[in-house]
Amino acid sequence: MNKNIQNPLFKKGIWIKEQQGRLTMGSLEGNDNGPMVLPDDLCSRIFEFENDMIEALYGDQKIPFNPEIIDIEKMLADIKTKFSKYNLRISFSGSPDYIFKGDYYDIFNIFEKLVLSSLSGASKKDTEPLIYINASVLENHLCIIYRDAESCSNPSSLKEEIDFIKIHLKGEISYKAPALKKAYYDIMIPSK
Repeated sequence: MNKNIQNPLFKKGIWIKEQQGRLTMGSLEGNDNGPMVLPDDLCSRIFEFENDMIEALYGDQKIPFNPEIIDIEKMLADIKTKFSKYNLRISFSGSPDYIFKGDYYDIFNIFEKLVLSSLSGASKKDTEPLIYINASVLENHLCIIYRDAESCSNPSSLKEEIDFIKIHLKGEISYKAPALKKAYYDIMIPSK
């Protein structure tokens, strides 16, 4: 299989349809080669999920999707899952009245780079860092306090991300080091 084709299908979009007694699928990208027949074992699994998908789409507990709004709590859970081997302490507070609009991947990448900066800084030390992420949405601004117990993260390794926050996201970020091993990042990103 071509490596370029191995990108996640759900990000690009796919369609699945029953035609002439066969389950077919295709890509929603412009370079679609036309309908392809799904293998029988995959068809069986898809038919098993069909009822769950119908319930998600039409059931009483359906959740409408607004592409402008980021579910920060879900994003933080995704970060915790991605770095499950490491010691992350994540907390989130926010009111349902406050929403945050933006690009999920922009914000996710910032969290990811912060954690990676702590882990790469820790590789020079013997202990694994304890990483704290405190996030909240206040008055439609995402506020983040990020620190690791050993102050392994260095702002010089995050120059691109700092510039991205300031220029692209029109946010603010500062690195405060009031005492040894107590340094932290204070980040504020306005909602779009």
